[in-house]
Amino acid sequence: MRKIFLVITVALFSVQFLHAQVGINILIPDSSAVLQLESNNKGLGLSRLTTPQRDAIAAPLRGLTIFNTTDSFMEYWTGECWLRAYEKTCNDCDFKFSIDDATDTLDRIYEDSVFSTLTLEKLKSTHKINVIFLSMPPQGVQISFDGSSIIDSAGTLKIVVKADIFAGDGLVPIVIQAFCGDQVKFLTYNVYIEPCVRVTIPADTKVYDLQAQNPIDLPLWSRKCVVLTVNNSVSVTSDSSTIPAYTTGKLDSLSKVGIINNGYILGRGGDGGGFVYSGNTFTVGGTPGAKGGNAISLTTRTIIKNYGAIYGAGGGGGSVGLLIQSPSLPLVGSIAIGVGFGGGGGSETGKGGAVPSGALNIGIFNGGSNATAGVYSVPGVGGVGNVNVPITINPLTVNINPTANGGNGGPFGQPGTSGYLDVSITACVAIPIIGSVCVPIPIPGGFLPYFGPAGGQPGNAIKRNGQPLVGITDGSYSSSQIKGVVGP
Repeated sequence: MRKIFLVITVALFSVQFLHAQVGINILIPDSSAVLQLESNNKGLGLSRLTTPQRDAIAAPLRGLTIFNTTDSFMEYWTGECWLRAYEKTCNDCDFKFSIDDATDTLDRIYEDSVFSTLTLEKLKSTHKINVIFLSMPPQGVQISFDGSSIIDSAGTLKIVVKADIFAGDGLVPIVIQAFCGDQVKFLTYNVYIEPCVRVTIPADTKVYDLQAQNPIDLPLWSRKCVVLTVNNSVSVTSDSSTIPAYTTGKLDSLSKVGIINNGYILGRGGDGGGFVYSGNTFTVGGTPGAKGGNAISLTTRTIIKNYGAIYGAGGGGGSVGLLIQSPSLPLVGSIAIGVGFGGGGGSETGKGGAVPSGALNIGIFNGGSNATAGVYSVPGVGGVGNVNVPITINPLTVNINPTANGGNGGPFGQPGTSGYLDVSITACVAIPIIGSVCVPIPIPGGFLPYFGPAGGQPGNAIKRNGQPLVGITDGSYSSSQIKGVVGP
């Protein structure tokens, strides 16, 4: 009986061994499971190994599973490599991706760009890491990578945000995406672009001082970023050739000003030279034309987008003149004879040179004409004398034969010209019985023909006064948009 029980017991044990199942907190494990765990407050704790400890396992069993405490991932041995639970093959990419500063502020006074450095390191795989960015920046804001956006194994690159003074402002969110094989990682970079003060010139104005015209937004000597827009067809001019049509005014010199010019910024023309009676002594000469005014005078760093006209004024024309004190003549004695021709005014609105009136016994005096106003200004011309003029003071007739002209005013960006003078003078006296006796009046000194003083120099289109200027390079211009010198 005891032998029969032993045989039955061994047989039952053998059957149980061949179909062994273990259930923890479950009486009947699922038929497909060798081990089935059930709990509502505990989990399965795998062996916890660091990467060096994992790699020290000799001939690991295919499918051997651990929890890697170095990377905090569950991994299993495929027979070729340790694979993370989410990976498909041993060649799946794995990499690190970081940014050194996720936020920045761009003020556009000290700098026009900011950047942050991206660091990438590939941990495995033969794939390369590709980096792109996604953003919808304001108009004029540029985003780019400084460096290769394809990383072979490890490297850095900069993401750069650039906004010139004319660009929009506000928050610029950027999503940076790096992908390698099937793995994709994301970072964000947020840049706040500070706004500039925005000013508009909506109607024609004279002598526009940016700071003085906007004292609330632009206090004296403040350091600001400013965008000035001159509206279409608006003229900015001056009443004086010594005062520019536009100036930045009294802002801190490290301010930055952007000008969008859709109108006309015009310097005031130089006045033509006049002829001044200087007493009853021999005089030949005249006065030079006045210098033209500057269109723009800078006191800060400036960037210009010029879609209109920036014209330095024309110089005034020089005058010419002559005064002769004649020798004593029969019946009339000594007389003073003079001629004078004023210079023309320079573009725009330069005044023609004036001449004296009522100062001499005999004379021919013609003033220069004024220049017209506006972007299409016509410069004034010098006074002209080219017709014999007989002047009778009984019993004397004086014939003045001039070939002379005052200098012409200069067009925008050009100097005025000098005048020219050549003249002969005869005096005729009617003597009873004898008749008319004519005597040439000598012009002493041998000065004729005479080229008068120079015309005035033109005004600058832009006088930089040592300030940096972007958008227009230094030089001398004669185009529809710029006339005159742009320079120091």
